Amino acid sequence: MADKKMDANTKNPLGAAVLSALCPGVGFFYLGNFIKGITYMLILAALIVLAAHGRGAEIPVFVLMSVGFHIFQIFDSFDEARKINRATASEQTQSKQNISLLVAVVVLILGIVLQLATLKIIYFRDIARLWPLVLIAIGIKYVYMYVKSKETNGGGSI
Repeated sequence: MADKKMDANTKNPLGAAVLSALCPGVGFFYLGNFIKGITYMLILAALIVLAAHGRGAEIPVFVLMSVGFHIFQIFDSFDEARKINRATASEQTQSKQNISLLVAVVVLILGIVLQLATLKIIYFRDIARLWPLVLIAIGIKYVYMYVKSKETNGGGSI
């Protein structure tokens, strides 16, 4: 009976994923990462607004981005719950700081692009053409994480 008792800090990865599937971002509320949860809600809402205001070929691009992002955040909440369960308190703090910086940059860029569209400096159809920048940002993040892990593990070749 004592073996099955869960620690107060232990999180259920499947529960976090189900909550995120039902309502994007809620799984992160369960995990205690409110900033990431709100940010994911805002990003998905912005993608839905872009899909609603799109014309022609833009609509499927934004719809696919919305669906893809929704699926991504489900897996991300599951993965974050697993990381919380095996991480120490100091590792959790460091992980949240890294994620908060990434989330802040994404929200900042999204806000700038939407403000430029509101001011009619760029148009919603132009925003649809910027989607490859998401792939570039993800690639830069993974390169940074790879280089950082090599530095902490004593170097080595790439």
